[in-house]
Amino acid sequence: MAEKLVSPGVFTRENDLSYIAQGVGAIGGAIVGPFKQGPAFKPTIVTSPSELEDIFGAADGTYYTELTAQNYLRETGLVTICRVAGIGGYTDENSAYIKATSGSNSAVVGVLYSTQNGSITGSSFHSTTNGNFVVNDGTGNYSASLNSNSTASIEHVFGTSPLGQKGAYTYALFKNSGVNFNSATTLSIEYNGTQQYASDATYASTPSIQSQLIGGNRYDLFTVHTLADGNVENTRFKVTIGNVKPAGSVAGSDYGTFSLYVRAYGDTDKKQTVLEQYNNITLDPNSINYISRVIGDTLETIDDNGKVTVTGDWANKSKYIRVETKDSSLYPVVAVPYGHDVYTIPFATNGDDELVPAVTYATGSTYVYAGIDLEGNPDNSVYLKPIPSDAGTGVNTAFGLDSVAGLPLTGSVASDVAKRIFNVAFQGGFDGLNPTIPSYKGADITSTNAQGLDCSTSTANGTKGYVKCLDALSNVDEWDINLLVTPGVNHMDHPAVTQYAMDMVENRADTFYIMDATALTTNSTEGIANAVAVAESLDTNYTAVYYPWVKTIDTNTNKLIAVPPSVLLPRVYAANDASSAEWFAPAGLNRGGITGAVAVLDRLTHSDRDTLYEGKVNPIAQFPGQGIVAFGQKTLQSRPSALDRINVRRLLIAVKKYIASTSRYLVFEQNTTDTRNKFLNVVNPYLENIQQKQGLYAFKVVMDDTNNTPDVIDRNILQGAIFLQPTKTAEFIQIDFNVLPTGATFNA
Repeated sequence: MAEKLVSPGVFTRENDLSYIAQGVGAIGGAIVGPFKQGPAFKPTIVTSPSELEDIFGAADGTYYTELTAQNYLRETGLVTICRVAGIGGYTDENSAYIKATSGSNSAVVGVLYSTQNGSITGSSFHSTTNGNFVVNDGTGNYSASLNSNSTASIEHVFGTSPLGQKGAYTYALFKNSGVNFNSATTLSIEYNGTQQYASDATYASTPSIQSQLIGGNRYDLFTVHTLADGNVENTRFKVTIGNVKPAGSVAGSDYGTFSLYVRAYGDTDKKQTVLEQYNNITLDPNSINYISRVIGDTLETIDDNGKVTVTGDWANKSKYIRVETKDSSLYPVVAVPYGHDVYTIPFATNGDDELVPAVTYATGSTYVYAGIDLEGNPDNSVYLKPIPSDAGTGVNTAFGLDSVAGLPLTGSVASDVAKRIFNVAFQGGFDGLNPTIPSYKGADITSTNAQGLDCSTSTANGTKGYVKCLDALSNVDEWDINLLVTPGVNHMDHPAVTQYAMDMVENRADTFYIMDATALTTNSTEGIANAVAVAESLDTNYTAVYYPWVKTIDTNTNKLIAVPPSVLLPRVYAANDASSAEWFAPAGLNRGGITGAVAVLDRLTHSDRDTLYEGKVNPIAQFPGQGIVAFGQKTLQSRPSALDRINVRRLLIAVKKYIASTSRYLVFEQNTTDTRNKFLNVVNPYLENIQQKQGLYAFKVVMDDTNNTPDVIDRNILQGAIFLQPTKTAEFIQIDFNVLPTGATFNA
């Protein structure tokens, strides 16, 4: 109600214009591309260099993305990473295994896979002395020995690297095969044909953890999965289960309890590296110590529309693992973890699975640290390789403390509890990539090999991997980003990827894309022409390109390497935003310095810079004594307007993000003057602040009866309009020098 003034006097009123904007959190850039490890195809927020290394591995120059993330985090505190891994898997077209027979004893003693350079041909051979044989790998005949101590051993002759120069490499070697090699040993090469690895990149898992024998049966209880995906996950961790106490040993509970330890794979039982420890956990779903509740059981999947689907009930509290429990109604209440199911053979054989050496278990006279023997028998590590689609289990058997180790679950004295402990390893982690394909960088990049990924067409597996990540990032509600880079792919060689990225940021309308135009070239004329041709073929104000590539020192290897502009430019943008704001140009000597760049791959002349800038390409210039700087700030928009400049586009991104985030709290409020004033009290001070900080010449915000007419209100719409006059940057400074004759006067 309006205040009624009756007699003269001085009256004061308060108008609260300090409405606090809600919902504006930290926003950073997104980096999409391959990493050595980490979650695949799932955007992951990283807040520090140590967290980056812990999740995605130490940067060692393997991928441009590693350096990009490392450099960006040195300037800002938040980055979203989406790791591109393999889609669809691969097939090794030629493989063979070596079968040794001595008397009645036969065993698979080694496995050869083909490289890209050849294939395994040849025929069966007999040994001459101590397991010697000959193999033709398609490139020639090679004599080798199964004696691992010999300089002619199979590992020495063929090597163990899939990128070797011979036609085959040693995929597996069982050094404790149980066959005594002598002059009577018969060796045969069994041709196995293709090995199908048909899945996308995926996580690693333990065999199903099982109960003690109950009425002659074992029951599946739970499985442990790694949070990250890839081959490396098989040998990052192992799980130890111990301190097993039977049902009834804890007052007030019908369930038993146990401990679960996540240990570093390479530690020993005597000198352990325990990464995480969970004590007194239980299979009781109603307990606060329920295993899923304590460790977490959440799995997130993202579909082609960026929609996130969550399975599981409890958030993941572990940094490394999650558990997947079986329905408690499927096993007796007295069940406790006491063993596990069988391990799978990591290669397929021609029906000779029974000849593959089985996983050996350590039991020990005192039953200390039973389970898979990773210390005494290195052959067991063969089982931790990726698993082909048609692999079997051979003669492997399930493990149980009560059967294999001979320790029935009876009694509850301390000595018995201490003995109830076993180790279990992970299997099935897979990168989804063919290991025989090298990772090309720099001038070696082709359309079919960008850091090991084929991005030549829209249907190529590498492109599908990038698209999967970009689809995930397209979900505005899930991932708040303002910058995107895809280091390692460029528009000239990989247009299916870069065009998809450009479309994604335009559809989001709140993210700017730093795109690489071309691959590395040492020909200046060709490089400039190609960069301009790429830029002139595109028209968008959400993307910018730079030229040329630069050299930087990889601080992890102390080596000088060539990198595309998108590796170091995100740090320039972050430094610009920190020192000034998004509406300042990330260019020039004040804010465009490229930290980390030590040289350019093409020393541009003024004429070169003119050609590039006229063609919508931002030059990277090296000035004597002044360093290497981004010396342009054009977007790829063709039509001249304010939005053909990066600072204006990023101004609008910042303004739209802020206003959209804060306005969410007005949704479902009454469409009244009070609600409109709340909006104005948020927007006006924010834009005034930008104006004071040189981002705007002028602005106007309208949200009143003029645009909220009765018909608009009846449609449940709160209508607003914002008018902006962005400031322009002084990119061309023109100064006239006038020489006057003697006697001329200077008029004020």
